[in-house]
Amino acid sequence: MRASRSAFPLDLSSISFLIVDDQPFSRRLIHSMLLGFGSREVYESADGVEAFDIARSMMPNIIITDLIMPDLNGLRFIKMVKAPHSPSRATPVIVLSGYLTKSAALAVRKSGADALLVKPVSPKSLYEHIARIVLRSDNPNLPSAFLQNRRRRAEQQRRKTGDIVLV
Repeated sequence: MRASRSAFPLDLSSISFLIVDDQPFSRRLIHSMLLGFGSREVYESADGVEAFDIARSMMPNIIITDLIMPDLNGLRFIKMVKAPHSPSRATPVIVLSGYLTKSAALAVRKSGADALLVKPVSPKSLYEHIARIVLRSDNPNLPSAFLQNRRRRAEQQRRKTGDIVLV
């Protein structure tokens, strides 16, 4: 099942992303990957404070953040985004970090992040994690772009098996 999920070609053209990283090279690298995946709407921020404002105003579909940043680190940023009163609380968060310890990984999971990747991340790994988020069925408030991908995947499976697949 895992291989079929990552092999499915997603349509990321209407899925928006916010990249939060204090390192310009890292932001450019992830930005390039997302554009290569077909995304047309990618926002960037060098710190958690600005990123929180962008998350509230632009409402990206997926946030990709670093952990170690000045002023407002990744964990505090995620907690703000996932707070019950936050308009972006349902936004999936992918954490990318080059400094990962076991305690940091546990803290990331507790913070409400949806995925955790170690830098440097390969395009394949990032794509697979995005695919899992886009195609998962545990979120009742999915953006329409996620639902379109799930319908396309169900249709593709139906054609392969000849069965009716409900989304």
